[in-house]
Amino acid sequence: MKPRFFLVVAGLAVSYTLCAAEITIPRLEWFSRAATDKGELVVSSSADADLAVNGGYKYGIRLGLGLEIPNIEKALSYGRLDIPYAETASNSGSVDETSYNSMVDEMNDRVNNQATLSFRMLEATVRELFNKPLEFSFFAGKYDALASGDEFAVRFGTVPVGTDMRGFFYYADGLRVIDPAARSATPPVADPDPRIRFNGAIHNISGTGVKLTYMPVDWIIPSLYIYQDISFKDSRTGSYKTGHYSGDLKLLLNSEHIKLEAFAGATYINEKTSTAGETKAKAVLRGGLLAFFSSGVGADLLLQAGVPYWRQDEEFDIDNCYFLLEPRFRFGMAGVTLTLFYHPSYFNNMAIIDEGGKLEHGLSDFNLKLYFGDLVTTAFQGGIEGTLEMRVQESEDIKVWVSPFISAVSSGLYWDFKIRVNPRYFTSNEKKLAEGYIGIRTSF
Repeated sequence: MKPRFFLVVAGLAVSYTLCAAEITIPRLEWFSRAATDKGELVVSSSADADLAVNGGYKYGIRLGLGLEIPNIEKALSYGRLDIPYAETASNSGSVDETSYNSMVDEMNDRVNNQATLSFRMLEATVRELFNKPLEFSFFAGKYDALASGDEFAVRFGTVPVGTDMRGFFYYADGLRVIDPAARSATPPVADPDPRIRFNGAIHNISGTGVKLTYMPVDWIIPSLYIYQDISFKDSRTGSYKTGHYSGDLKLLLNSEHIKLEAFAGATYINEKTSTAGETKAKAVLRGGLLAFFSSGVGADLLLQAGVPYWRQDEEFDIDNCYFLLEPRFRFGMAGVTLTLFYHPSYFNNMAIIDEGGKLEHGLSDFNLKLYFGDLVTTAFQGGIEGTLEMRVQESEDIKVWVSPFISAVSSGLYWDFKIRVNPRYFTSNEKKLAEGYIGIRTSF
């Protein structure tokens, strides 16, 4: 009787707390892709969403949950399939290497494509600390994105200024990443991780720590982050490395025609040397700038430039840099957007590698978008875009796509329809010839 009584009391308490809270979905991306595979049309879908529980005016607390489904079709089918036993290679019962590797691959595929609803972040905030325009936050988990431009809409109520060249539509397969400390060894052959993709930010904060935000005026906001950094992960196990502590300073500046977001930070790490097992203190440095310039008469310019990762004991290289330049022009209801994006070799403190296991270098995207309509005023936009992907040092390795698209806004959602055609594969490879995309994402 007593356990039931306590369960009822706990349930009522939770219900009362939720009534005082606000439950929102600040971000949702649902993406389906159709392509031919071995002569068959295959549709694969992915979804990624944030669920936020805010304390409202009464409680200065925010809880974030994340829904991740790398492959919806596999997640559904794996819920009702069993992994077959590996066949024995001889009467002794030993398993041959091919069967064992096949079984491991199938288990990895099953685990990595499960639908997961998991903890993403927790934040408690004290506003007007000491009756000053000072905001103190204690956080844990995946936190703020730096130099993405997304915070201008939240803090100042402006239209989004960040690039659209992010997320599922442009980086559907994800990135192939490893621990930077393991890049000198022979890396394992791995597929890109669909959970990791460029999200429009130069760097993303992840860890446990504090944030101080000072708001003396309504057009400039500095913030300081001090935290234990959990973005340094072991490539084999996925667990975070201990002994990494970071500090970042961010500055937001907002005006009618110029918007700036700049940051600089460093991570203190302790590493054991391979000789005597001694620990050596080292630092990883980073910094970046987002600048948005608007003429107010149909001509805008977005610039993102920075260094997401650079160890102070290593030689600095151009591939340490993140660079995106995006001029935008509007002519009435028509418009043109040109995006030039030079990929960094490191992102979120992980090294990006290519298909051969080498550190990614010189990879660049050039995207030209011609469109008609305005999603803000007419809730409709259509057009065509061309994308060129190439490595600067290897001009023969070029990928080209031509993509007609239609986008619309309805019931608080963006609906995106796109057909991506690769004109270089009209005769050689059916799978790479064309792909169809349908995307649904939140518009708030």
